[in-house]
Amino acid sequence: MMAIPVLGLSSCMSIFSSTQQPITITGENGTKLYDAANNVKLAEIKEKVDNIKPEERKKLVLISLMTSYGGKGCTFDDICQYAGVINGVSDAGLHNGQLLTKEMLVAINPDLLIMPVYNDHNTFDIEKYNKEFLDDPALQTLNAVKEKRFFYPREGYIYNSSQDIVFGVQEVARAAYGELFSQPENCHISVAEIN
Repeated sequence: MMAIPVLGLSSCMSIFSSTQQPITITGENGTKLYDAANNVKLAEIKEKVDNIKPEERKKLVLISLMTSYGGKGCTFDDICQYAGVINGVSDAGLHNGQLLTKEMLVAINPDLLIMPVYNDHNTFDIEKYNKEFLDDPALQTLNAVKEKRFFYPREGYIYNSSQDIVFGVQEVARAAYGELFSQPENCHISVAEIN
């Protein structure tokens, strides 16, 4: 295994390696920031998640412009499991590809809604979409709507299936449990072959 010392960085980093070996990245004081061999970042999140009692776990729903995304079998569902939250769509029995209707959303009654932020390169009015969605009279009984518990994520993490998915896990945990799971913006782990 190759260890690369990285100085003065948070958990955001770039790796350039010409080897196929697992890479460990350490910070200034020797703290492991990333270890491909044993998923140090996921272990760090899991340690915090394990301290959240089952009855304190938040139920959330991802409101996506892809209205059939978010159920069992998708990466977002995996992210939720690692983040220690209940994915309301999956919990209701919906699989990825099945449409989440308003009636289902009302039945799920989430504690938190993760709202879409994608604006299609400024060609889609996401603020208007979100306002119309949240003002819908049919949704006013939702706990998340009544308590105004909406989270507007750093979208690059929510739909991610790259090595950065670990930051998606932390982003969802941050949405549900707050600053205990804070992270800098634009965290990425980049690995590139050098020829």
